[in-house]
Amino acid sequence: MRHRQRTGRSSRRWLASQIRELALPAPFTVARFQAWLEQHSQRRVRLVAASMESGGPSGALLRRGEADYLYYEAQTSPFHQAHIVLCLAARLLLGEGAGMPVDPRLVADLSPRVIRLMLGDPASSMLTHAEAERFAFLVLTQARPGFSPAAARHAIGQLGPLHTGLLQAAPGVADTGAGGRREPARVRLYRQVIEIRDAALALRPYRDPQAAGTAARAAGLAGQDVAAAVEAAVLASAVRARIGGHPARRTACATGPAGGYDLRGEAGWLVKVAHAWTQLGQPAGPVPDRSPENRAEGYDPSAGPPPSRLR
Repeated sequence: MRHRQRTGRSSRRWLASQIRELALPAPFTVARFQAWLEQHSQRRVRLVAASMESGGPSGALLRRGEADYLYYEAQTSPFHQAHIVLCLAARLLLGEGAGMPVDPRLVADLSPRVIRLMLGDPASSMLTHAEAERFAFLVLTQARPGFSPAAARHAIGQLGPLHTGLLQAAPGVADTGAGGRREPARVRLYRQVIEIRDAALALRPYRDPQAAGTAARAAGLAGQDVAAAVEAAVLASAVRARIGGHPARRTACATGPAGGYDLRGEAGWLVKVAHAWTQLGQPAGPVPDRSPENRAEGYDPSAGPPPSRLR
């Protein structure tokens, strides 16, 4: 039996209630979550950091008889990695059939693996991509919200030029189903941060390490400011190469792992990159039209690299 589709406020309430019932470890860390997930599911869980194919998904879930494997992008920030892991885990924890106990007396002659095959894989449930992302947001911000609404709105404005500029070259990462300004500022900031990270991964084949030379030698910069200036210069070069129709590199250049472990640290780092981006004189023009009549299956191949979706 298929469940009635959850929408809007009912979906948010449902997710919040599920998280309360799960009693996830807080403060959240990937290592603690892996241990909790194994205990909760009574299955081996392997979290595998991997360099995912450029332009492909940023994470993948593989269910085998011996264990559940959650693959997540190695070349991104700790906060983005936690987001990817939680989006994948949401399919296991909240999927259709997940958490539905089966009386062993009814299936005494069947193995757990056969039972799972009969009941279906929760990873193929009706859980939507938006709900998985909302689950990740709630888990990562419930212990340390980190931003007042005013501070979140200020950070959104600071990140705006970088976000818009990157989405010109990688429009496929934009969440076209988002609620826009109707959503709380922290939710909008969280989505903006994730889209910046997804766009940086999508542009990885166009990164040119030589573009960092001038920025790295910039006078008057030190510490994280140098790293932010280098990242901004490399991203700007990648955007120009993608929009200019330059061929992608056969071997994608690594992206920097710099960033935060929570929303405040992640947004703070990206604000530094955004400031450096603006100082480079990068334009922040309009994001290409992503209306339904101008895209096929949520992505226009002529507009840029494909989105970094989970699978």
